[in-house]
Amino acid sequence: MFLNLTLLFWLILNPIGNVAPFVSFVGALERKRQFFVIAREMLIALGVLILALFFGEGFFHLLQIQTPALSVTGGIILFLISFRMIFSEPSSAETISKHVAEPLIVPLAVPLVAGPGILAAIILYSGAEAHTGFVLAAILTAWAACLPILLFAPWIKHLLGINGTIAVERIFGFIIVVIATQTIIQGLVTHLHS
Repeated sequence: MFLNLTLLFWLILNPIGNVAPFVSFVGALERKRQFFVIAREMLIALGVLILALFFGEGFFHLLQIQTPALSVTGGIILFLISFRMIFSEPSSAETISKHVAEPLIVPLAVPLVAGPGILAAIILYSGAEAHTGFVLAAILTAWAACLPILLFAPWIKHLLGINGTIAVERIFGFIIVVIATQTIIQGLVTHLHS
């Protein structure tokens, strides 16, 4: 269960798919500064993910939104994200213009890393039977597995090339489609049984 949840979070975080955008936004900086900016943005993203874990479900309960609705909505968001991953144009990862100014929070930390898909998944699992510490450990493990990939994003982009990066992203997208479909089905079944 722990490995399944960690893998799910890692796939949704989509580190390979984020390689090209990260390189585009930090490419104009010196190499040491690139490391610093990426590490800082990843730490900010981790903070957002942890906030979602501890306060996301309570926020939705305050709005009287039930778990089946979260499940279906989370599945739909994952579905839309996976469609973007699968059907993105080969040049789409290259169309982000080079930025001279350092990115801060937006767009690297949020929404590229801490985007709606991972936030919805975290809130969904924090409201499930899984213990909060269990979900937190899965978040930390998935985040830690993404960190070196994004820290070495320029090298990985050079190694895979743009077509290799997009091919891997499409594989991730296909897996997330299946997960999204299962999440929607579970939400609908839970709603019908309640």
